[in-house]
Amino acid sequence: MKKLVRLFALVAMMVIGGQAMAQTRGAMFLGASFPMSDFGEFDGFNEFALTQYDESDAGAGIGFNVGLKWYFNVGVEGLGIMLSADGFYNGPNSDLKTAYRNDNLWYDGWADIENFSFSSTPKYINVPVMLGINYRYYLNPNFGIYVEAGAGGNLGLITEMETSFDSRVSAIHGKYKVTTNYDKAFSFAYQAGAGIEVAKNLVVGCSFYHLGSRQVEGNRTMKMVDGNAGPYNESEYLKFGKITPIMVLGRIGFSF
Repeated sequence: MKKLVRLFALVAMMVIGGQAMAQTRGAMFLGASFPMSDFGEFDGFNEFALTQYDESDAGAGIGFNVGLKWYFNVGVEGLGIMLSADGFYNGPNSDLKTAYRNDNLWYDGWADIENFSFSSTPKYINVPVMLGINYRYYLNPNFGIYVEAGAGGNLGLITEMETSFDSRVSAIHGKYKVTTNYDKAFSFAYQAGAGIEVAKNLVVGCSFYHLGSRQVEGNRTMKMVDGNAGPYNESEYLKFGKITPIMVLGRIGFSF
């Protein structure tokens, strides 16, 4: 993955350096991201990729996107090189939010546990950078259509999960806090999109983003924060499931 990132960085530098005088425009986009496939599914904590090994449901909800794109002329009318950088944020979907609120769904069947609650729940942050091509065709001076595609790398982040509960077991009686910190990960990513341009300033489009599949790993720490037993603080490094952020975007952009 490091070699892939370096390759795209080198190509991007060559494009920017060689086409600096021929840059046509840049654009800033704002939009909504709609999770697809397993990335937007949640069928219970037993199939949740952030808690179970070999599962793929991520439970992501509709999120938002901020993106920047730069277009470089290659000497062919309508055709250009595209360099893009995006930021995605997706919280839990409605089913996962309901499960978080119904705390008993998490520890159903556990003995001697009470007052279980979530104090922090995971959110997904993705930052892809891609290089690709863009083609624009103007039906008249104030209205055009475009198609584009690109590929590159994605930095995936998951915010921490934190829970607390009371143990009634006499030997370890007390209140505990469990924190899971998920590792960041890099993956191959690609995109494709189409849309319209009005007055060479306003851009409205729809895009498909596939940000790659990656293993979820992280460190889980459980410690006693109050109780009668001796101090307890234990950490373990765990592998969970795999997530594959796939999204369809609807967004609006402004050229500059």
